[in-house]
Amino acid sequence: MDTLAYTAGRLKVASLFSGCGALDYGLTQAGHEIVLQTESEPAAREVLAARFQGICQPREPSVIERLPQDVDLLVVSVMDAEMEGSWRESWSKDSVASRLKQALRLMKFSPHVAWVLIEAPASLLESDRDESVPVVCDLVSEFERLGYRWAHRTVAAASFGVPDLKPRVFLVGSRHGDPRALLFAEDAGPPETAGNGVDSRGGDVVGAGIDNGGVGSLNNLHDTPHAFVFNRRPATEGSSMRVFSDVAEGFHPSAGSCALTPDGALTPMEVHDAERMQGLPPGWTLTARPGSVNRVTGPGSGNGLEADADRWRALASSLGCVPAARWIGTKLANPYASPYDASDAKAFEAAVVVPWPSAAFNAGDGRKGVVSSPFPVEVSVLPTLGAFISGAAAANRANAAAVSKESALECADALRRAGWQPPPPLVAVEVAAHAELAAAGAPAGGGGGGET
Repeated sequence: MDTLAYTAGRLKVASLFSGCGALDYGLTQAGHEIVLQTESEPAAREVLAARFQGICQPREPSVIERLPQDVDLLVVSVMDAEMEGSWRESWSKDSVASRLKQALRLMKFSPHVAWVLIEAPASLLESDRDESVPVVCDLVSEFERLGYRWAHRTVAAASFGVPDLKPRVFLVGSRHGDPRALLFAEDAGPPETAGNGVDSRGGDVVGAGIDNGGVGSLNNLHDTPHAFVFNRRPATEGSSMRVFSDVAEGFHPSAGSCALTPDGALTPMEVHDAERMQGLPPGWTLTARPGSVNRVTGPGSGNGLEADADRWRALASSLGCVPAARWIGTKLANPYASPYDASDAKAFEAAVVVPWPSAAFNAGDGRKGVVSSPFPVEVSVLPTLGAFISGAAAANRANAAAVSKESALECADALRRAGWQPPPPLVAVEVAAHAELAAAGAPAGGGGGGET
């Protein structure tokens, strides 16, 4: 008899560090019920209160002594947390290690919870120095000490229809179940489409993003029209502008981002499109009608970057992927539907290995690594940014001037540094911006003298 038959189907979920609810929304689409959420970001809390009504939503998990008795699944998202220090040398309560320790405390005092799911950035598996221990090593050691079997795998949002290749880690644990079948039973391998930014030699994701300092992997497609996203990075990354062509590699929701459509129209990146980049329905972060008073930002007109600032903050607190969450949620609803053959797994040579493998498990007989691609679901053609930004661009064609002259110059300069020639419409905007800024006596800043 299946030892976990009583937890199959609809699970009751407690969610820690929920952000704006992207992970939780994906789990509800798989049929599960959210019964508890924690989140401290005010803008994200507004979204949770609007989208998940009538449930307990404390600010911090530290106020929870133990999870409710009817909780079957504990989920923890640390996608937006700071990856600073090591497991033992973490100085911030918002660090990945600090948040995971809160989850471990609740796991210890809530032994009735059947499953644990952690969503984390791929840096969880990385060492900040050549010989340092990655955070995941200490994390799974704590899982083992508490009597949990565990398995983890990196997956790319692009496998689920979202044009972002940056991998994320799903780690699943259970005291009496086998988490391997959830994560490893499916492996479609990377798409074989030419120029898709995926290295088919080992299944690892390579940079589809084009940084200001180098030419990306899509430059062999210069003769075809492209959609570009100019993504303003967070302050921790210097607030620099990063360029993505066709597919992103870690899109960060930010009000300073712009979109350049294949026909050359430069427009501000719309919040609705940023929501779709996480698999959320457009308007997910809207918590007040245009013109009404929002409890986070106060009175607003409902349009413009300033009025949408709270929506950008809410999205930045999640960095989620709803279709990926729905996929893992479907697996949790029927955890043994697809048995896993572990015959190809290789035992660790030591308890601590550097580099740490992208997929590994311990089902009770020691730690083992697995060869696994970040594409569990088959995708023949990668989703592209153009399909996600074209609607916003068409709607805002008359509002192209909303992109500041300084931003237009910065975008043109970023394209040239990345090895791309700006399209004629952007060049025209650039020339006009240079003339206008010169007439005003302001520094032009970048762009006009870049290499082509």
